[in-house]
Amino acid sequence: MPVPRLLRLFTPLATACLSASVGVVSIAAAQTPDSATSTIQIGDPFPRWELTDQHDQTHRLPGDTTQAIVFSSSKQADETLSPVLESVVGDRLISGEVIYLSDISRMPGLISRLFALPSLRDRDYPVVLIREEGVSAPLVTETDCLALYRLGQGTVVAREDLCVESDVTNAF
Repeated sequence: MPVPRLLRLFTPLATACLSASVGVVSIAAAQTPDSATSTIQIGDPFPRWELTDQHDQTHRLPGDTTQAIVFSSSKQADETLSPVLESVVGDRLISGEVIYLSDISRMPGLISRLFALPSLRDRDYPVVLIREEGVSAPLVTETDCLALYRLGQGTVVAREDLCVESDVTNAF
């Protein structure tokens, strides 16, 4: 059966578009970091980030006095364990010795503005926020747990998951 003239005209264009899109996907895949190699390990420097908190104040991570960073990527872990962390660590959260870092990048913008940020603003300590997707990729935590990264001069010296209240209490 003969190919219609119009289809013959668009075939080279379609082929070029398909090739270009496959090339873009290949480039993107090549640039995506391998999760096994991009995960922060003991002995690695903690990433140097400049992020804002719930009051839009800028924080450099890790700070000069930072001894630990507690990372949350779960609403459940935040709601359950951050009050325990606040009661155990207290002023160290305010001074920056312990930094609370929360990934809100997957949260829809409207939800974050209307609900999450007003709730976070009620806290007496800074909650440093990861707002862009993919930034927290090197940080790993179990589902519904907080990840504790202990630091020595900006280098990770220990890491543990805090999944229940007693984990948080015993860690500090």
